[in-house]
Formats: sequence, structure tokens, C-alpha cells
Amino acid sequence: MKTAMAETIDKDGRQVCAGRTARTGKLLPPPVGTSDWARFSRTSYCVDKTLILKDLIDAESTVVLFTRPRRFGKTTMLEMLRAFYEPETLVEGRGMVKTEAFFTDKKIWAAGEKYQREQGKHPVIFLSFKDIKQTTVEEAFARLAAVIGGEVARFSECIENGWGDGAKKRSLRRVMNREGTKDELSESLGLLSEAVHAFTKKLPVILIDEYDQPITTASTNGYYDEMCNFMRVFLSGALKDNKHCHIGIMTGVLRVAKEGILSGLNNPEVWTVFEQKYSQYFGFTEEEVTEMARYYGAEDKMPEIKSWYDGYDFGGTEIYNPWSVLRYFQCNCKPDAYWLDTSSNDLITAIVRDLPHDMVRTLEALLRDETPRVQMAKELGPYKDVMANKSSLYALLVSAGYLKIASPIEEGMCKVALPNHELSLVFVNDIKAKINAALAVGTGDIVGALLDRDADALRQAIAAFLLESVSYFDTAAEGFYHGLTLGFLAILRKRFRVLSNVESGEGRFDIALKPLVEPFPAFIIEVKAADSATDDLKALARDARAQIDGKKYDATFRAEGITDIEKIGLAYFKDRIEICKDAPER
Repeated sequence: MKTAMAETIDKDGRQVCAGRTARTGKLLPPPVGTSDWARFSRTSYCVDKTLILKDLIDAESTVVLFTRPRRFGKTTMLEMLRAFYEPETLVEGRGMVKTEAFFTDKKIWAAGEKYQREQGKHPVIFLSFKDIKQTTVEEAFARLAAVIGGEVARFSECIENGWGDGAKKRSLRRVMNREGTKDELSESLGLLSEAVHAFTKKLPVILIDEYDQPITTASTNGYYDEMCNFMRVFLSGALKDNKHCHIGIMTGVLRVAKEGILSGLNNPEVWTVFEQKYSQYFGFTEEEVTEMARYYGAEDKMPEIKSWYDGYDFGGTEIYNPWSVLRYFQCNCKPDAYWLDTSSNDLITAIVRDLPHDMVRTLEALLRDETPRVQMAKELGPYKDVMANKSSLYALLVSAGYLKIASPIEEGMCKVALPNHELSLVFVNDIKAKINAALAVGTGDIVGALLDRDADALRQAIAAFLLESVSYFDTAAEGFYHGLTLGFLAILRKRFRVLSNVESGEGRFDIALKPLVEPFPAFIIEVKAADSATDDLKALARDARAQIDGKKYDATFRAEGITDIEKIGLAYFKDRIEICKDAPER
């Protein structure tokens, strides 16, 4: 769509240049990747979420945490709050403009004088930890020092001219210059709020985006305890009984309650995907998407939009993926998995890498568009202990947006499902890609060798993948290799029914492929993993193949009249693989 830009902003920001299609004159959706609400709320089609301010003001909240999946509007919401509370904001090409003009046509302004009086009355301290993704503790704290120091420097006038405390002033100067100690860094946010309050005579608002990213990164890179201790002091110093703070608002993907990051705060309000309050403010509601489709003359596209991007349930509210809906309209109503690979999720990688054996059947059921019943926690334990608790694993997948809750949580159990068609593709291409860990040899090579019944080619294809990803499998056990093999075969789900841990004959086979179309054979695959490098992998593969015959795993297929059955024994150890296809000699 070609656009025309109209420069219509005045010095107070009452109008801003608007990007419009040359053909229809309609506003374009916000540019992908921008969260600059003060800019795009006047230049682009804007879904009005400003009534979240009414709910926050009415609740008289002091510390609030919102958790939602990535790309569901958390940063944009914080940027909107910043624009509301600050009296002025910088607009490119126009300098500082009054922020009131950004809200006079919004729902919060129509809510009444009580809320209008709050506009422009507080300085805002804003920190984003989204880029704390360093693999070493030294690099992570260096990045933290840069992020925090940069925000402290923005308030240098407050520190230098309105605050008499010499020791605190010197500490903040060192943080500003990235020379502060770790202790000074951990105390800096609380001190900064005190300095800002002293200079402006107004209570600052503290906004922290992606509060959990430093802990997530630390958990997967071996410095969890050090980062957890830092963040506990950093957050409690700024948000616990801080008489120099009007309200503190944090966002993140996950709520983790028991590791102590939030334990230093006095009963912070935590609003997750499980709670109804505030549920309509992150992502798009059905009404909002329908209105957007009507605006762009695409009402007939609603069934397509719904099947691709609807299906999330936040506290009982039906929600569409906002990132993907906007991309859909930007791309002339072309459906695609736009959410795929928009950002990384290290904990998802860790889940799949160390996949518990009894979760494999659940993943396989989801790929068949079923709704398996699972254990579900509403909050997670310590990040480092998530893998030991299945209910936490599923809560993480729901919180991260990979799954939705498909039935009420009763006695810690509920049904889960893939939310929509996009997530069906994301689930296969993102989660399974993490199983495949930067796969150099395509799953097509592995699947092709399997369908060609070429055992040697199959062994070579899997071995090439394992060799390419050798470090990834250093601690993998049989359950993981079971999931890995299942991942290789997910691509076949349109031609086969992929079965896992199903009773047949005198036991349960590991994996089987039941043909849905001719002329494919059925496959039964038994997976073994060696305990040490000295184990005989070939013998282990023969044992796996013999188990298929010995336990009569083909009984169910033969009862259904399927006689063309390939039986395969697989044996793994780290980056090694052996295969036995032929029945061992008796």
C-alpha cells in the first residue's frame, strides 16, 4: 500500500502527521516493531486501550505486575502510561510537546475530570531489561549498568541541583558514569526516585519493562543466584514502601513467586493470563478486531483472521494476537505465522531440551489438535526448578503464549490446546526447531530416508544432525531422544497418525506411524539410550528391534488389516546413533 504523509502537528502536539494509504486515505496500522505510543497513536490506526488508566487510578494501586506473552502489547502499554503521566514528550522534528493532546480524543478523557487531573502530573522513570540476554554474569551486569546508568543520566539535573545528600549524590554519579559497584547499582533506582521527588516536588512513576528477562537469562546460563539476589534488592529498594514513588508498574512474560524476586515487596498486585481483571488491555478483543476489519473494508476476512490469530483466553476474555493481526493488515490481508521467531524464549528451549518422558504424549496429542488434560499451576516456582514440576512447565507454556487453557482449572488440572492455526505452525516450527537446535541437516532428509525404507541413509541423516549439535545432547536421556525422534516425524502428521506410548500387544510401543493415505506402510519405532560410551550401541539397537517382535507391538495394526509394517530399533548416545531394521537372528 502506498502512503502519503500529511504534516499536521502543532507545537503542542494537538495533531501529528498521519500515514495514510494513497488509494483509500485510511490510516495504516502502527509500524511493526515500534512501541512509541505517543507517535503512532496519532499517525496510525490506534486501538484505544487508555481505560487501563481508569482501572489503575480507581484501584489506587502502588505496585503492579502484568505478565503476558511476548508481542502482546506490554511495552506499548508502558509507553502509553509514560505519555499520560509525563507533562511533555519529545516528538521527532518538533521538539518537546505537551502530552495532553494525545489523550483528549481517547476513552480516558471521556471518563471524566478525576482522570484528566492525573494527566501530566508525574515524572516517569522508565527501564527496559529486554536486552539483558548475555551469556556470562560479567557481561550481564555490564549491560545492566549501561541501561540503569543511562536512565539515571536522564535525570542528572535532579541529582545535581535539587538534592543535598552528598553520599547518595556521589553514588548516583558513579552509576551514571558506569563506575558504580554492584551494591550501588542495586540501590540506584530507589535513590533516583528520591532525587527526582526532591527536585520536582512530584512523586515519580516507575515503569519496568521485561522485569523477568535478567532472571530468565541467568537461569539458562548458570548465574541464577547472583542475578536473583541483585534483582530482589533492586526492586524492593525502589518499590517497597517507597514514599518517593507514586506507582510502580512492571511487565514480563512470567510470574515466578517463590524464588524471592518479589518477596521483598508488600503484596504487589500480580495480574497474569489467569486473572480476569485487566484481561482486555493486552492483545485485541473480538470487538476491536471486527472494528479494525470494518475500517479496512475486510469484514469478509473475519473467519480467516479468527482461525489464524484468535483463540487465546486471558481470564475468560477472548483475545487475538495483536502482533499478527497488525501484520496481517499491513501485508494486504495475507495470512501467515507472523509471530514465529519474533523473539527468543530461552526457557522454552530448556523445556524441550530436557523434555520429561511423560510429556511426549501430550505434545503428540496437541499436534493432532486434541485437548489433553494436564496439571496446571497458576504461578511458577523458582526458574531454576521449573523443569522439576510438570504443572509449572504447562503454566510456562500458557504464560508464554504457546498453549491456551481449554477448560476450567479444577483441583490443579485442566485441558490445554493450541490456540489457533498460527500457533499450530509455530508449535511445530518453533518448539520443534528448538528440539532440532540449529538443524543443519533438514528433517526432510531424515523423513525421506524413513519413507524410502533406507536404514543406512536414515542412520547417516540422524548422525549428521547429532554431530552438528553435539554439545546440545551432552546430558540427554532416553525421554529426550524419544521426543527428538517424535519431532523428526511431526512433519508427517498429514500422511500418518503419529502415535506415542500407545498400548499394543503385550506392552506400549515408543512411536508408531499409522498411514492415513496409501501407499505408505506403518512404522513402529522403539528408542533406547545408552548409559555410557562403553555400551554397545549396535547391540542396544538390536534389543530395541527385538522388543517390537517380542512384545507383539504390531498386534493392533494387524488386527486392523495393516500388514505392511516397518519395524525399527534406534539406539542413541550423545552424538551417536545406531539402527536395526531387520529382525535379529534367534
